[in-house]
Amino acid sequence: MGNKLWTITRNTFFETIRQPIFGILMWATVVWIAVFGPTLSAFTLEAGGDTKMLIDNCLATLLLFGLLTSVFSASNVVTREIESHTVLTVISKPVGRPTFFVGKYLGVAAAMFVAYYFLSIVFVMAVRHGVMERASDKYDQPVLVLGSAALVISLVAAGFCNYVYGWNFSTTLTAWIVPLATVALVVTLFFDKQWNPQSPTTYFGYKESINPMGVYFAILLVFLAVMVLTAFAVAFATRFSQVVTLVLCSGVFLLGLLSDYYFGPGHKHEQTQLAKLLYGVLPNFQFFWLGDAITQQIDIPAAHVRRVCAYAGIYIAAVLAGGVALFQTREVG
Repeated sequence: MGNKLWTITRNTFFETIRQPIFGILMWATVVWIAVFGPTLSAFTLEAGGDTKMLIDNCLATLLLFGLLTSVFSASNVVTREIESHTVLTVISKPVGRPTFFVGKYLGVAAAMFVAYYFLSIVFVMAVRHGVMERASDKYDQPVLVLGSAALVISLVAAGFCNYVYGWNFSTTLTAWIVPLATVALVVTLFFDKQWNPQSPTTYFGYKESINPMGVYFAILLVFLAVMVLTAFAVAFATRFSQVVTLVLCSGVFLLGLLSDYYFGPGHKHEQTQLAKLLYGVLPNFQFFWLGDAITQQIDIPAAHVRRVCAYAGIYIAAVLAGGVALFQTREVG
């Protein structure tokens, strides 16, 4: 079973990475975080407030990226295989449906992790550069030079490999940009904005207004929220088309964000039995959102992060169990 699960996961991972929509959404998010994010965040009229707004906008962008990419990826690797009956070539062999379903989820989740890891690097580099709040602010030269170098080298390498060896351009570009961006970020930590050496533990020059661990915790919890959405997307994709899957996942996402307000016990109205049921069943995405705590400079306890991690793990397992049940009775012939 282990070899079969690994094979399905591996094939699904590469299939997801090769999808044009996956690359389009990932690079559109890169442009938004690196270019439009700092530009649109420069209007708070508060010292240090623009960078806080940038963090808030980027976290929301990562969450939206996770919703859209997980739905389109799951639909392409699950729904289309079922509708085209290619899934029969796998299930007709001694491969159980639970193994097939879990392998599909793990493959999509792995691709989402790679994209999210790269976007997190872009996010951290954008925060390192900060928003140009004043005319006297200087550009962060290491961020611009090393980030641009990583991108140019990756584009040249991907184009060369595609032209000479016929390798998939999107997959090759991802394989190059992720490690190069990691190296660029690590090297950047050792220099300030004007290439003067500094300790890598110095946090980007915003120690007065930003808690570095809070930013890292926020990135982690948003990723866990994306993993929950991915579980829903793969489960719904076993039964519904791409459009319906997108609508259902969007509904789960919105209801999860508003769960405390409409169904929680802290609201002014009386909590009915139906509200209690919905509050317990729906994922509460407010648990995963730390943007408000960062902007209000509230310390985020590690115990809260551990509890949310456990909550996410249990919830993902429950959604996957439901997805297996849905797929068990699905006609694929």
